[in-house]
Amino acid sequence: MPQRLHLSERLAALPPDLGLRDGIAGMISALVTVAYCISFSALIFQGPLISGLGMGLTALLVGSAIVGAIVALTTSLPPADAGPDTPAVAVMSVLAATVAAPLFAAGLGQPSVIANVMMAITLSTLISGAVFYLIGGLRLGQTLRFVPYPVIGGFLAASGLLMVVGAIEVATGRELESGLPPLTSGGLQLLVSLLVAGLLVAARLRFDSQFVLPAVFFALTALLHVVLALLPGIDRDAWFLSSGTGGSGWWPILAVAGGEIDWLVLAGAGVEIMAVAGVTAVALLLDVTSLEVARAQSADLDREYRSNGLANGVAALFGGVAGNLSLQASVLIEEAGGRTRLSGLVAAVTLLLDVVSGLDVASIVPTPVLAGLLVYLGLVILAQAFRAAPGERTWTDFVLTLLIMSVIVWFGYLVGVVAGLVGATLLFAVSYSRIGVVRRHLTRAELSSNVERSEAEAQALHNHGRAIHVFWLDGFIFFGSSNRVFEAIRKMIDNQREPNLRFVVLDCRGVAGFDSSALLSLKKLRNHADKARVTLVFAGMSAAVEATMKRAGFFAAGERHRAMQSRNEAIEWCEDELLKSLSIAPHAPGAFLDWLALQLGAGPDSGLVEHLERREIAAGTVLYEEGDPAESIDFVVSGRVAIVIRDSDGRLVRLKRMSGWTVVGEMGFFRSSPRAATVVAEEETLVYTLARERFEAMRQTSPALAIAFLEFIVRVLADRLDTANREVAALL
Repeated sequence: MPQRLHLSERLAALPPDLGLRDGIAGMISALVTVAYCISFSALIFQGPLISGLGMGLTALLVGSAIVGAIVALTTSLPPADAGPDTPAVAVMSVLAATVAAPLFAAGLGQPSVIANVMMAITLSTLISGAVFYLIGGLRLGQTLRFVPYPVIGGFLAASGLLMVVGAIEVATGRELESGLPPLTSGGLQLLVSLLVAGLLVAARLRFDSQFVLPAVFFALTALLHVVLALLPGIDRDAWFLSSGTGGSGWWPILAVAGGEIDWLVLAGAGVEIMAVAGVTAVALLLDVTSLEVARAQSADLDREYRSNGLANGVAALFGGVAGNLSLQASVLIEEAGGRTRLSGLVAAVTLLLDVVSGLDVASIVPTPVLAGLLVYLGLVILAQAFRAAPGERTWTDFVLTLLIMSVIVWFGYLVGVVAGLVGATLLFAVSYSRIGVVRRHLTRAELSSNVERSEAEAQALHNHGRAIHVFWLDGFIFFGSSNRVFEAIRKMIDNQREPNLRFVVLDCRGVAGFDSSALLSLKKLRNHADKARVTLVFAGMSAAVEATMKRAGFFAAGERHRAMQSRNEAIEWCEDELLKSLSIAPHAPGAFLDWLALQLGAGPDSGLVEHLERREIAAGTVLYEEGDPAESIDFVVSGRVAIVIRDSDGRLVRLKRMSGWTVVGEMGFFRSSPRAATVVAEEETLVYTLARERFEAMRQTSPALAIAFLEFIVRVLADRLDTANREVAALL
């Protein structure tokens, strides 16, 4: 067993330049995060909220640092970095407007309004952390993977569209509803913003590297500084979003103690607050899943939710904004050389140093660059929602995603989510109902029970095989699929070429359950079968399904329809009933020897009877025990025997039944191997036994009779193989 190394020994074993590479990668990731946070703050705090830009930026940086540090230490996908996610920030901008509007209408000043907006964002961060930790703690992470993609796509598309709209408002300094400004003012900044977005898109498409985006961002920032310095007579200050507050922080506890929070207004924005948590949860799922694919690794999703939940809870206490593990930042930190958790920690420390320095970084980056970055990010999200969806997309998914996006944009996230879930549920119901729950359909002519019968009985059952139909049902049978079952069997009953349909076996082993509408369809099927004098036999139902059907009035005393433990028992019962209706009586025991002599091509005086021992077996008697020496062959003249084996739990499992005028025991006899199974008489049974010493005597005294006997056994085995081949072919 290898000896475990102490932490100091493991650190000493690392390459000497690894810490340097991790440090550089962390600082690069931090610079990109700062650029994002500036744009995000400009999106949230615009128009009358512009004075809160610096406080919002500080809160974004604090949240990114705290969440990034905790995620870097605890993630299952190191190296990783974290920060505010684009869709969540888009919802935060809606949240800010929702909180600010009634407060401004009530005459509150900007400082009080901004404090309430920050408290709403803090509450959304705290709730996001609680939701994350609850998902991870209850191990519900895998459940989120089953959220219908149109709902996720609608979320993403709405967030992307809202971000593009917000970017336009950031660039122009006015709400989009009031129209676009002329080129002499904000209109020119909008054109430059769109040009910046176009350059970012072109660069990202041209160069496949995570370094392209930050490089273009910083290059355009420097270029605009030069252009603004060279152009005479231009109002340079109008091209920047300076807040004048530097690194002023936000402390939720002080705001609550100061009594300036209007809790009624925050309660009215509860939907938007919860929407931040919902969108962030979806964003984390998408980021983790995408990072799994990018690194060909498997993440512990529940661990990621617990980690991010703890991180957001801590960030909320210190006035930070909600964030989560970031796909782009994690890929960037890896491409920049990061290999360990240290790179994420360096990124977090760099962000904290930026906050402590008090630098007003918003005054450094021109507004068109920030707005252009927002437009670019919004377009990326829209592309993910409509073009880069996982798996094959259908037009139905596309339309539903577009519909959910429109509902969210016009009526809000809550209405959009409800509409999305309802639409996805209906779409699933319609799609699932198109999948036939009838997995397979055969007749008795193609599939028999595990009962070997006499030649006459087998031939009769084969000739009248279409009297017994077998249906395999699968899945959960509900209002859509149940009617398809009813219609399929009804048409079969009504359109049969010969009026000889007697039994319909419904194999329900794969049925998870029925809903109330499915039971109504089954009742209609039962009534239709009663009119046609067709018996329904339900096989392999679970206890819960059978109890549900009994409560619905099935299988009452005196009813023709039946419930059986297995499909084989159901087919066997139908075969027995069909043979009774065909008046196929069992062969007379006295005629057996004449029949056997005829099969051997020998006369009644051939001497065959001299080699056979007549035995009457009582019910329950064991003819052979599994593992016994195979020293005889038995001909079942009347009655029935069962071939059984013991399973791993020691229980007897019946493999096959043998009825009158059949052969049993020939496998072990001719292979000179122990009995492979136990043979038990199920009722009083008459057998003729051919012992090995009598068979050897037959070979010596009557070689022609022995050869005829061997040919007869070969025909029996060939018939069994032919039957098995036909059944296997039918089941393929």
